[in-house]
Amino acid sequence: MIDSFVADQPLWLLWLILLVSLVVFEFLGRALRQFLRRRAGAGTDGGADGVDYLLSSVFALLGLLIAFTFGMALDRYESRRDLVVQEANAIGTAHIRTAFAAEPVQTQLREQLEAYARTRLAYGQAAFHDKPPLAAESERQRAALATTGIAATQSVASAPMGPAVMASVNDVIDVGSAREAINLAKVPTSVVAMLVGYAFIAAFVLGYSQAMPSLVQRIGNGLLFLLLTLSLVTIFDLDRPATGTIKVSQQPLVDLIRGFKN
Repeated sequence: MIDSFVADQPLWLLWLILLVSLVVFEFLGRALRQFLRRRAGAGTDGGADGVDYLLSSVFALLGLLIAFTFGMALDRYESRRDLVVQEANAIGTAHIRTAFAAEPVQTQLREQLEAYARTRLAYGQAAFHDKPPLAAESERQRAALATTGIAATQSVASAPMGPAVMASVNDVIDVGSAREAINLAKVPTSVVAMLVGYAFIAAFVLGYSQAMPSLVQRIGNGLLFLLLTLSLVTIFDLDRPATGTIKVSQQPLVDLIRGFKN
């Protein structure tokens, strides 16, 4: 449910929801502190001993959690980008090696590879919810490539070239499956929920530590919440390779398909 919500909503709306939520939790923490001060009496501070130490610890741990989650999202982004390059190279190599096969298998395999490359480009450019049909079509095309690849190995002009043709087709199949798997590999929902929940707790503790904040403190808190929200939204953006602003470039496949026409 959280995955679907994060994937469907525009980033500006997520940013606004997070920012407002942080402000609300800060207000709740401040309200609790004021309530405890009134209940304890004007001469006491409502149990404020150790709050500054707790605040420092909470935000230090929050920084570690953000760095850890950002690293997970960035690793997945880098893997998606590398696999696009690998897939384009694998299809291009297989396309060149079709020259070793005899007709009519050579033309058939070449046309299948060109059609597969276009499907893979469409898959990379599609939104998250539009990918499953293209993944199913890719799977069907990979099965056809495997069948034609076997036929091509039996019709090569030179016997030693047969394994080379089949190996290149196998690489196309393997990289395509790996690319689909990494597109489904997102930062675990439990990690995202823990990070966002901990950010709300940190805002609550910040509000509790400042029962009567000055104007300077209010401005500082606002800037802190803006930076914190920006960090969280950047993590969401990295984890949305098709619909976010930080997209995985499909240029290697675009260049490959353009080369087919030349």
